[in-house]
Amino acid sequence: MLSFHAYAIVIFRLDWKFTRALTDWNQCLKRTSVLKDTLRKSVQLEESVFEPAMPVVLSVAEKATIRVLHVDDEASLLKVTQQCLEMEGSFQVDVATSVQEGFKKLEKKPFDVVISDYMMPEKDGLQFLQELRDSGNNIPFIIFTGRGREEVAIRALNLGADQYLHKAGAPETVYGELAYSITRAVQRKRAEERLRKSEELYRNLFELAPQSIITVDKNGVLTSCNNAATKMLGYSKEEMVGKHFSRIGVIRARNLPKFLKLFISVLKNSQSIKRPLELTFQRKDGSILTAEVSVSLLKQKGKVVGIQTISKDITKMKKAEESLEASEKALLESNLKFQALFMDNPEAAVFVGPHFRIRNVNSRFIQLFGYRLDELKGKSLLDVIVPEEKRREAESLDDNAKKGRVYSLDTIRTRKDGSLVQVSISAAPITVDGQLLGYVGLYRNISELKKAQQQLEESQRHFQTLFNLMVDPVAIVDEKGKILEVTDKALEITGFQREELVGRNFLRTKIATRKSKVIMMKNLAQRMMGKHFAPYEIEVLTKDGKKLPYEINAAKINYKGKPADLVVFRDVSERKNMEEKLRVVGGLARHDIRNKLAVVMGNIFLAKKLREKQSTLEHLEEIEATVRQIENILEFARTYERLGVEKLEYMDVEKTFGDVVTLFSNIQGIKVVNYCNGLSVLADSLLSQLFYILIDNSLKHGEKVGRIRLHFESSADQLRLIYDDDGCGIPPQEKTKIFKEEYRKESGHGLYLTRKMCEVYGWNIEETGKQGKGAQFAITIPKINGSGKESYRT
Repeated sequence: MLSFHAYAIVIFRLDWKFTRALTDWNQCLKRTSVLKDTLRKSVQLEESVFEPAMPVVLSVAEKATIRVLHVDDEASLLKVTQQCLEMEGSFQVDVATSVQEGFKKLEKKPFDVVISDYMMPEKDGLQFLQELRDSGNNIPFIIFTGRGREEVAIRALNLGADQYLHKAGAPETVYGELAYSITRAVQRKRAEERLRKSEELYRNLFELAPQSIITVDKNGVLTSCNNAATKMLGYSKEEMVGKHFSRIGVIRARNLPKFLKLFISVLKNSQSIKRPLELTFQRKDGSILTAEVSVSLLKQKGKVVGIQTISKDITKMKKAEESLEASEKALLESNLKFQALFMDNPEAAVFVGPHFRIRNVNSRFIQLFGYRLDELKGKSLLDVIVPEEKRREAESLDDNAKKGRVYSLDTIRTRKDGSLVQVSISAAPITVDGQLLGYVGLYRNISELKKAQQQLEESQRHFQTLFNLMVDPVAIVDEKGKILEVTDKALEITGFQREELVGRNFLRTKIATRKSKVIMMKNLAQRMMGKHFAPYEIEVLTKDGKKLPYEINAAKINYKGKPADLVVFRDVSERKNMEEKLRVVGGLARHDIRNKLAVVMGNIFLAKKLREKQSTLEHLEEIEATVRQIENILEFARTYERLGVEKLEYMDVEKTFGDVVTLFSNIQGIKVVNYCNGLSVLADSLLSQLFYILIDNSLKHGEKVGRIRLHFESSADQLRLIYDDDGCGIPPQEKTKIFKEEYRKESGHGLYLTRKMCEVYGWNIEETGKQGKGAQFAITIPKINGSGKESYRT
């Protein structure tokens, strides 16, 4: 049991944390409210900008459902706790009987609190807590245990536990205390989260405010400043925060008494200054600025703790007022120069005022659109040359011009006779000494250019259509190996995205093996010099690393005015497979039949020599057995040639295996177990041959076999089809050899053939049995095959 001292420590720590979180939350809300009100008054921003993104009322008796994860190795206790808590209040309880299961449930859905037993198999509650904290998960955590030791409780708190409770006692007390502790821990966590968000809101308002904001304490020391303040004054935060405002350098010596008097007056009167003040400051670079400054008090718990200032730089406005007369004089001179440039412009030009009313047009504008100046003057361009369907576009261009943006746009406009003309519009504001005079727009007739572009685009579309209709993958590369274009077929086969290939040198992609890249680059260089090559073979790599045999036929072409290489890839995998089949079948058949014929000829010779001395029956039987082996070799060749030929379909494993078993007359007395009810796999008729070979091997080489079994194990992404017997098993040194082409043991090449069948299906087979306990062949089948289809159904 926990001592009273330890229990008191637990309660004190938890109450202090909760109280501190609530106090900080309320303080943050007050700071946010003060800053929001001050900013709203200073810069007159919309109310919605400062609305908090979350409720600001914290109720100690929140009624929201609390999601609880209870971890305990005692299932009956989990059930009792779940019922008690859900009857006690707004709790939704999920349970786990181990730490491992608890982690899995935490990954699948969110919880508000974790309750954990201390003593559990494999991992205890403290290990559970430590792993959660080490991973950065700070979910409230309560130890709920039947064993209470002071050192365990202290260790739990040091690891970050929110409470340590004992299971023993009256149920109404135990579960009432547990419900209270859960509610308090969750409320504390939610209060801390609200505090974090509120502080983040306050900091964002502070830092993102467009005006300079500076706070000082009652001693005149800067406590904070925002980014706008550093930008306006030229000093970094490190150069200002922590220093008295008079020692930073932003106040000139002659103005310092005035600022000190103002500072003392505000603090003495405990009253904010109602109207903004116009004050001058000195930037770090020595330049002088004029600012409009709002001064307000900072309070905490009703007491003044400092002053906050919000400043707006009005230097430019002041200078503009001072130079107004000089600007008017310069405006007249500039206007004369502007008129000369405007009227002689080779493009159609229009000058509009600040409100986009036409003031003047040049002769090229009159020629392009057919209007006289007197028909246009004082009117809006929107009402004269803008088609109705382009009105919104034109209004958007006017908005951009108001923001001082120079723009260029290809669009259409209407002539006086109603015909449409394609134009390229460029526009810019005209200002003199900061004063906006209006806007100039230039209209260039691009009708012929657009017609040529459309013809070019149509030609390019035709080329692209033909390019992508190519059955074989095709690519275009420049003389340095940079991929300029690929067909959709190339992307489909390799699995790469277009942006992973186009624009990159093929040497820096993973589209081919290193050896193939060397060959391709060498041949590309020679083709660029005019040499032609016959088709040659390379290995293409898919995105997942699979190698594909392809034959390249390439030719030098002119692509967009520059020399390039047009590369056509021809899939030769079927040809390679056929060559492989012919090599295996031809080699094995010739070799084995030649050996068997030698046996036949030898036995015939012995039968002739010994026909007078002994019976020839033994040699004739040997000849007959050898002939049957030749038949098996030919059957192997026939089966091998069928690999990959038939269309794959879903085969009933239980039925197929059962049908194969009936083919063996010598299987009587052997127990056959078939646990594959409901299982279908994507295969062909050779699946029967695969099972036949496995059973045949058990009967021939398993020595004393009493049981043969076929069953399966499935997981989320694969299935293991397992065939085993209780015979003598396979020696460890032969486990990898039995699937090789050159391995033979009386029956020929059966297991080699099973491996090739599995490869065609996209499966993997391996021998996993133990010598002396029986052979076991495990076939691993992926859930989805290489063609994107389900490999099996259960």
